[in-house]
Amino acid sequence: MDGQSKQLIKNSSWVFLSNMIGAGFGFLRSIAIARGLGAEIFGSYAMVLAFVGLVQEFINLNLGTAIIKFGAGFVAQNRLDKLTVMIRRSINLSFIMCGLSVLIVALLTTFSYNTFIRKPDLQWFVIAFALAASVQYFNLITASVLRLFFKFKLNSIIQIILDVIETGVVVVAVLLYPQNISMFFVAAIVTRFLNGFICNLIGFWEIRKELWIHRHASKELIVEEEGQIRKFIINNSIGGTLKAFIQQGDVLLLGTLSSAVLVGYYSVAKKLAYSILTLTDPFVNSIYPQLSKLVAERRIAELKKMLFKISKLAAGPSVVFLVICLLMKSWIIKTVFGVEYEPAAFPFFFLVINAVIGSLAFWTLPLVLSLGLVQLRLKTYISMIVVGFLTAWILIPQMQASGMAVAVVFMTIISEIIFISSSFSYMRKFAPVSV
Repeated sequence: MDGQSKQLIKNSSWVFLSNMIGAGFGFLRSIAIARGLGAEIFGSYAMVLAFVGLVQEFINLNLGTAIIKFGAGFVAQNRLDKLTVMIRRSINLSFIMCGLSVLIVALLTTFSYNTFIRKPDLQWFVIAFALAASVQYFNLITASVLRLFFKFKLNSIIQIILDVIETGVVVVAVLLYPQNISMFFVAAIVTRFLNGFICNLIGFWEIRKELWIHRHASKELIVEEEGQIRKFIINNSIGGTLKAFIQQGDVLLLGTLSSAVLVGYYSVAKKLAYSILTLTDPFVNSIYPQLSKLVAERRIAELKKMLFKISKLAAGPSVVFLVICLLMKSWIIKTVFGVEYEPAAFPFFFLVINAVIGSLAFWTLPLVLSLGLVQLRLKTYISMIVVGFLTAWILIPQMQASGMAVAVVFMTIISEIIFISSSFSYMRKFAPVSV
């Protein structure tokens, strides 16, 4: 393998370990939740997750992405004072996002609760869950800074600790209070708050030596870069919001056009199918700062060689996985979640196809962001949403949950074609650099 591919594997090893452990615990959580709550209640819970997630993503500025994009340049210039100013301002903005997200969720649950949630008497739980979930804004900043300094080991250890805590609390809650969504939400809210506190405390302690001495640096230090940063954040934020509509809007759309039971089937199928992404998520986390560095140094030949080799390695196992899931889809669903969830078998297979496509092209979105093509991302996501909505609207009445899954596959194919062709076309403008 070439040097950059080896570096990617090295950086990804700890993330891979934490993701595999996290997938194991996540698998246990999903089984316990689905079996403990039942299809209908689990569908209502999935609707709450999608509802809160969409609202919070709507005002999410995705500051962690910007920190890696511009922080890579600051680190290369040995200007950690500029990086510290950017992080400090990002933290301040995160407090504002937290307040706005909770306020919007509170207003929507007050005036439009029945539009989004079919289960009565959960208003206060939804608002409290939104408050707890808003700590993700700070978690993303901490994780991005650790990745920027290639501290993947610590980031992974933090994630393992959080997975252990969350699994323990959630499993105890559903075992002691089966089919009790109120007690389940109490457990989910407590774990979100606790996880956020641990994540940010450990992350701050790790990076204090690099950045603490610059804590009083003037905000004027990044005046020259401010215009570029602001433009990137705005476009990337809109793109992130549209991505959230794509990733979580499918649940809300299916719930609106069908029932909570079908949402329950679709949600377990999605959870199980997307477990394959555990294998590629470490590379996604590792490759973005690496791609940003290569682009900043105009080492395009090295970049392309790495992408081709990594994709080639993933192709064979992905095809084998698809065949196995096709032949054993019903058995897998019944064995894991129970006979009650057998109708999730076909949605599961279609979503496996989508996950495999995402695994093979895991590097496309990080490449688009590292090249600064945020407007391309925005236009692509708008196209995906239009195509996905029309496809789902046509297919759901006939195919039910499978119709939504097929629509998601169409959306993914469109985005990957656009991202790959446009990114490689853009990179031809760079002067070739020998490897």
